[in-house]
Amino acid sequence: MGGHRVTVCVIGLGRIGNVHFTNASNNRKLKIVAVVDPIEKLRADFAERGDCKGYASFAAALADVANPFEGVLVCTPTGEHPANIRDALNAEKHVFCEKPIAFDTKIVDEVYGLAKAKGKMLLCGFQRRSDPSFTRVKRMIDEGKIGTLHKVRTISRDNPCPPLAYLKISGGLIFDCASHDCDEMRWLTGEDPEQVYAVGSAFLPGVGDIPDVDTLEITFKFPSGRLGSVDISRISLSGYDQRVEAHGDKGTVYAENEKDTTTILANAQGFTQEVDKYSFPTRYVAAYSNELDHFANLCTGVDTQPRLTHEDVHKNCLLLLYANQSLKTGLPVKIDYSTWTSGKH
Repeated sequence: MGGHRVTVCVIGLGRIGNVHFTNASNNRKLKIVAVVDPIEKLRADFAERGDCKGYASFAAALADVANPFEGVLVCTPTGEHPANIRDALNAEKHVFCEKPIAFDTKIVDEVYGLAKAKGKMLLCGFQRRSDPSFTRVKRMIDEGKIGTLHKVRTISRDNPCPPLAYLKISGGLIFDCASHDCDEMRWLTGEDPEQVYAVGSAFLPGVGDIPDVDTLEITFKFPSGRLGSVDISRISLSGYDQRVEAHGDKGTVYAENEKDTTTILANAQGFTQEVDKYSFPTRYVAAYSNELDHFANLCTGVDTQPRLTHEDVHKNCLLLLYANQSLKTGLPVKIDYSTWTSGKH
């Protein structure tokens, strides 16, 4: 097991596909043997980079018995995730899938049930659980460094703002962006929120017509009385703004933005430093690498428990659905977990 490299196929070679392709290429536990994308030049370029085979469809990659693989990295648009996962699991492959798995808890449960039936790993890519700064915040909370936790606040402001064509197929700001923060809330607090209230506005041209919002606030209340605050925006001219703050009765712990350097110029005009990291591929370099290393360890049995379980992904999807309901109605919404806790899922 020690010297084995898990052979993988990368499906979807866009921005996030490039991130995972690069990390898989640099990970000595993984070996890319296939890439899939409908755009011929794109897959040809990646196939050359990875010294592997390129395919126009996942079905074609699976049909090539001369080029077998053990795992699949699903990096396609969210709407294609369930079909990709089903096809991979039915072909007896381990699966890493970018978030979210689906827009429906029933589909989430279906594919996790299939993974269990096939005896294969299914890992969802919420990379913040693998980020060094955020994991240190989690550790400090759990160690009682700030006493009793009262409130968690996350700030996630995107850069660059995606084009309108992408926003139309993104699944909306809550699923596309706030899904990370909602998962982070459950992870950092160790609790399931009981109430959610979401309010948003559309400032960018065309966003309101989708219909969607580009500026969003979500508030959670937890059974312990803790509060969670999620601040989301599609706009951040100072770079990719990703912060978290946890406040307790004995202190506060922060994770601030990352910059290319820590250099600061001080003069009569004031203090000047660099803007934040440009976007998610540069901000979450370590996180993406860490989560893919975790996937490799799951495939080989070095790790036996995914950092995100079926329950985590199911409940996160549920939170997003309730947040969307609150956003549409303008009212706070009580969260009902009975479909999970009763075993009806």
